[in-house]
Amino acid sequence: MKKSGDQPSENEKVIAEREEMNDEDFQYVLKELLGAYQPILEEELQRAKSPDQLRKEGDKPAGCEEEIALANRIFEKFFTEEVAVRLLPPEGRELLGPVDRWRWCLLHIKCCIIFGWLVCRGPRTFRLFLYYLHLYWKCVRQVLGTPVSSPPTAGERQDFQVLTQALATAFKPYLTDQLATVEFPAGVPDEVFDGRIDCFEGEEEAAAIFERLLTVDTASALLGKAAFDAHSREPFFRYCRCWCLCAIRFGCCLARAHTARARRRCLLLFRRCLKECFRPLVCQIIQPSEGACAEAVFVAGCSALAGIRITGTASGSSFHHYTLRYSYGGGSPVNNAVVYPDCSRPPAHPSFNTPVFGGTLGYLDVTLLPPGETEFTIYLDVFDSSGAHVTCIRTIKVRTTAVEVTAAAKVNALVGEDPFHAGTFPKIIKATNDPSVSVPELSIGGWFSVDGSAYVVGCDRIMSQFVLVHYPAPPAAPVPTFADGTQPGNVPMIAPVPYEDITDHPWQSGCFPVITPNTILNGDLVALWSSVSCTFLGIDYTRPKVKAVPFWNSTSLNGRFVIFLEVRDRPVATLTFPGSVAAVDQVAVWIDNRIITGVIKSIGGISGCGDLHLKDFVGTTAEILGIAWDPPIDASAPQQRPNDNFGSYSLSFQKDGNPAATGTIPGATPTTRVPNTWPTLPPGVFGTLANWDIVNMLDASSPTPTPGIPASAKLARGERCAYVVTLEVSDTTHVGDSGSNHSTGPILYAINVINDVP
Repeated sequence: MKKSGDQPSENEKVIAEREEMNDEDFQYVLKELLGAYQPILEEELQRAKSPDQLRKEGDKPAGCEEEIALANRIFEKFFTEEVAVRLLPPEGRELLGPVDRWRWCLLHIKCCIIFGWLVCRGPRTFRLFLYYLHLYWKCVRQVLGTPVSSPPTAGERQDFQVLTQALATAFKPYLTDQLATVEFPAGVPDEVFDGRIDCFEGEEEAAAIFERLLTVDTASALLGKAAFDAHSREPFFRYCRCWCLCAIRFGCCLARAHTARARRRCLLLFRRCLKECFRPLVCQIIQPSEGACAEAVFVAGCSALAGIRITGTASGSSFHHYTLRYSYGGGSPVNNAVVYPDCSRPPAHPSFNTPVFGGTLGYLDVTLLPPGETEFTIYLDVFDSSGAHVTCIRTIKVRTTAVEVTAAAKVNALVGEDPFHAGTFPKIIKATNDPSVSVPELSIGGWFSVDGSAYVVGCDRIMSQFVLVHYPAPPAAPVPTFADGTQPGNVPMIAPVPYEDITDHPWQSGCFPVITPNTILNGDLVALWSSVSCTFLGIDYTRPKVKAVPFWNSTSLNGRFVIFLEVRDRPVATLTFPGSVAAVDQVAVWIDNRIITGVIKSIGGISGCGDLHLKDFVGTTAEILGIAWDPPIDASAPQQRPNDNFGSYSLSFQKDGNPAATGTIPGATPTTRVPNTWPTLPPGVFGTLANWDIVNMLDASSPTPTPGIPASAKLARGERCAYVVTLEVSDTTHVGDSGSNHSTGPILYAINVINDVP
């Protein structure tokens, strides 16, 4: 006996598909579809046989009107009233009644097909999508007898602005999911190898955009207020939306179809979609399958959700809304961890009122599922407008693998090209994800946190411990990949954090009644078992708790290293420690704790506390000789970032200890080492920090005074005073979580300045 929501067998699918294709109505519609394409294909064949004719046509400038004309030519011939009626399932024809009642919907459906066909013919960018949405909007208004004005009225512009914003909202999850795949591509090759990625990849994602776009909220802006008010009260209005979504998917499918067989497949999918629109309440869970081990997926569009994706169908001719719930351990169904397709959640949104046809019904947020539970029962309830409902149930095993280092020193850990080994792409510490930045990798140092997640549970196994270690990774070779945290060369950053090896290491704990998990999800991995102090009814007690340290001390290290996270698990039924390696993650880091050197040797050849006569520098400058130098992190590696992370130096002066009598001295090369040597600083070697225009800056009677210097900082002729010159030097290393830089200074250098300019 099948559980509700079970899928038919492969043999049943083959038989059903054969019956569909032999159906008289299907054969008629297929013939009309192929007939609509036939003259176009014949013309293309003729062009292929006549290069001269093709050359003549090629001299004509191509425009967007050409593909629009082609779309109209195909679908105006194909999508006749007869075709529309034959496409509908019997229950749909009965429900809709005479065509005169729903002809406005029929005309609208043709616009939907063309919209899907146009959007899916080219690169799916937001701006191009918006261009075709504009054409679709104009098409709908035209067939409803209220064409868009030229130029559009203020009200029409406002309606299209509503559609633009709706498209942006609908499109964003698609973009963020694509970006997440690019940033975290590690598991994608496996999906290709095992066949989960094939030539149909992206169809569901495209359909999801359309479903998020065409909602009740956007219908008024699409149809126009008058048409919406007139038609939204009709009993079949909901079916028209469903029909339109099926038509868009049909058009999108045809845009990718280049053979007659592929077009037949599109037509089959279109008819099946329409059947779902007009069937009684449909409740079906497709994935995860019964008893399957379900893994969490990363859903960037829902604020980086890690969730178990639930797909299926919740629809029907009287559909009103559906709900998702789950239970575990024999308890009652709850919805705490449910996330719906638009990222809404209970309790604010306990249900979802948009039908779903073989798509994403929602997710279970793994961060909200109870720790240690590995088996759940999912309940899908589909309701009609009267409150009646059907339920389907699916029991699954959930495996959550949240093992990732996401940041070090609060700087993102992202996949990027190794600056020292082109063509290799380890996970590195990136100052920015902007591809226009040539070397985004950043060095870090000091005491810092390591953020991420360490949690594995499900399918009869559960985490036993996690460890954080570091390995040396000299840049002479690409970043090595480590299999586990026990290989030679590892240095523990924290003590192993075990779970349930003893009673003082529970999965969750806290002061009653606030009990929280001890697992780390999107937190600081630099942690250990500690305790919290509690009081209950006047009695003091402690409870064990995993707490962030929260910083790891890197100050003894310099060079390139790998921070490595290892999580082990064990069978749920046995207490086996430390268990076997379940998952690992690593990030390459350049750690810099080198000491910066800053020295002022002389000013205008005058040593400290000596007398400097301004008359000696009339028409010239006073050289400030010294050192502003930061060593490489690894002297054996090339001189490039982040190994070369010299930042800048600055010079300033103050007269007679007066905070208001100050000025800035322009450096000669403020973002370059002084002296500019690599990789070592030769003993006794100094360089030019600045060529100080000291007369124009300090002489109160200078005919060409330096702008911005206050009068109090200058000397009248015949006057003398003590000045202190200050040097400060810094690098670009991100030190600690705060992100300050290594620096030296202020380095003070005193001289006596005598204004004896004649």
